[in-house]
Amino acid sequence: MELIGCADAAELARRAADAVGERVRAEPALAIAMPAGRTPRGMYAALRELHRRGGVDFARMRVFAVDELSPPAPLDGYFWRQLTAEFLSWAGIPPAQCTRFRVEAPDLVAMCAEYERAIASAGGLDVVMLGLGWNGHLASNEPGAPFDSATRPVRLLAETVRYILTDEVRQGAVAEAAVTLGLRTIMAAREVIVLVSGAAKRGPLAAMRAGAVTPAVPASILQTHPRCLVLADREALG
Repeated sequence: MELIGCADAAELARRAADAVGERVRAEPALAIAMPAGRTPRGMYAALRELHRRGGVDFARMRVFAVDELSPPAPLDGYFWRQLTAEFLSWAGIPPAQCTRFRVEAPDLVAMCAEYERAIASAGGLDVVMLGLGWNGHLASNEPGAPFDSATRPVRLLAETVRYILTDEVRQGAVAEAAVTLGLRTIMAAREVIVLVSGAAKRGPLAAMRAGAVTPAVPASILQTHPRCLVLADREALG
């Protein structure tokens, strides 16, 4: 696990955007799972500026969602709406290269199995980019999630729902039902990049980096990943 410390959230956003840019320049057809949430928001703004300057072309990139809220959240995707507004709307990536969770499907278990097949058809994920949850969760894999879990429907903790609702940007209704990349799916990616910002993430970051590798802290499994990059700001590092 490689750790890069950043002075503040703005530097973290720039470094995260640079990391994505470097990987797209090296592999224009990069298959990447991209997150929603507060921490990635600055990265998407920095990516837009990078694109505006002609620093990177995203047109061949293949984008997957990391996780998604199930109904009563919007059927076109609560998190996907953010990803669309902040990245896909200007990045010039054809819709056929963008794969979202179809939470409108009548059978979410079957839909998640189809999602795994779509990843396999893409040759696997080159990169999974994630935030770090307040309790050490990864994507929507809450504490206790099995390390061998595949993409699947899950239940969120009430505290996680409350945290989502503290975001100033609301995309619709939020309940405890979600779908997520599984921990096994995340670990199968060729690289994992984790963005960590704010003093509230200090404990989860320490547990992820140096605590026991245990399902009680889902992010701790990343200690065993062969290529994991962590970008953390000074507040998170303490």
